[in-house]
Amino acid sequence: MNIVKASLRNAVRRKWKFALVVFLLGAGVVVLTHAYDMAETFERIQAVGQEIESEGAEPSGEQVEAMARGAAMFALFSLLNLAFGFGTILFAFLMPGGIVAHERRSGAIMLWAQHPMPLRSFYLLRYSGIQVATLAALAIFGLTGAVAALPPGAAPTTELGGVASVCLTGVLACAISFAITACGIRRAALIGLLYYLLSGAVASLLQNPILETSTAAESARAVLPFVIFPAGVIDDLVAGFGSGVAWDWGATGLAVYHFVLWTGIAWLGLLRIERRPLKL
Repeated sequence: MNIVKASLRNAVRRKWKFALVVFLLGAGVVVLTHAYDMAETFERIQAVGQEIESEGAEPSGEQVEAMARGAAMFALFSLLNLAFGFGTILFAFLMPGGIVAHERRSGAIMLWAQHPMPLRSFYLLRYSGIQVATLAALAIFGLTGAVAALPPGAAPTTELGGVASVCLTGVLACAISFAITACGIRRAALIGLLYYLLSGAVASLLQNPILETSTAAESARAVLPFVIFPAGVIDDLVAGFGSGVAWDWGATGLAVYHFVLWTGIAWLGLLRIERRPLKL
């Protein structure tokens, strides 16, 4: 059987339940968005709050009930939205399943000897199958998120930029996780996720207005885009899908750089392991 197809099927078999959970979370966001009009619900809560503040009196039972009902619905929506977003990126990091490190530890890595090719080629082909399965699932998640972002009653058109952002972010997350396991490191998904979260924290810190005049911060802003997870870069890139927005070739080049960087790390890691496949 073709290695890419076999890897794709194995990835689907391993992670379809997790993918289904993430999809159901997204479907929940869609239902709440279009069934209850969350934007209007939030505005209604604000209006009731301002009314109570302007009157300066004790809120009536009807006002309390309206605020409680709206707040509960909004809290549920926020929780589902957060879980859907986090589940999407976690799914991408988990897709490689630490195949290289785990199989090296168990001895299953020697199965590559049944194929007339170098070890690095064998695992890169398997990685290609995993990426195809990841991209297919991410496209579904992205479409679900796009539908959830539509105003209630609008035609179900697709927001191409939002779908592309989900796909690019997830595919890069999968590439990072595979690169880590290709270096023989276990817990690749956890390490990749921590890298993603830390990158977001560092990027937010550098955007602090207090650091605008700092020389060290300016130097960090020039270097860190080449080191941290390029979430902001991907946002700049997909903004070009919008009408009247010029395509950001700098962001495109930086995104390609990160894909090439992590693919290169994976290749070098596999080349090292190829010299001594078994970890004794």
